Amino acid sequence: MIKSKHHGVINNNEKINNAFKVNGFKVINYIYANDCTIYYVSKDYSEKFNIDFNGKITLEVKVNFNFFKLLTPCFYPSFKEISNIIPKNADNHIYPNGNICYAPPLRPINEKWDFINFVNAVDSVINNYFSKEYIGIGILIELDHGLKGLEQYNNLIFKKIYYNNISEWYLSYH
Repeated sequence: MIKSKHHGVINNNEKINNAFKVNGFKVINYIYANDCTIYYVSKDYSEKFNIDFNGKITLEVKVNFNFFKLLTPCFYPSFKEISNIIPKNADNHIYPNGNICYAPPLRPINEKWDFINFVNAVDSVINNYFSKEYIGIGILIELDHGLKGLEQYNNLIFKKIYYNNISEWYLSYH
């Protein structure tokens, strides 16, 4: 593994490496850029599905130096599938440039995600692709894309808040 330093910035490297390790990713390399650390990680999904296919996914992961200071969409880590195994389309949650769509923009803020939550979400998207492709059924409840998906997410959040408030009210009076 080649290590580079950018003005001595460590950028929570241990947290990041642990998040990859917990999810079965191997860090191949990482470099420090002007505003982020770029990680190259891989995982062989064929082992989980016990099927003979090329399931070794390689990701380029960019983690902005400000990510650990401020959780906001402009500092979210980006995960790009660079092994070109998963077709790049909306159904697979892969943008044409290879970036993975892993959550509605406000979900990480609403749920106070840490880096490991982002890795979990990306791992789930990739597992879902292989599950649909080789087993015939996905493992995730998927939202639509664009405005319709944002509306679906907002409705889920509203229902969660509403039912939690109703439950609290009921318990306080009974």
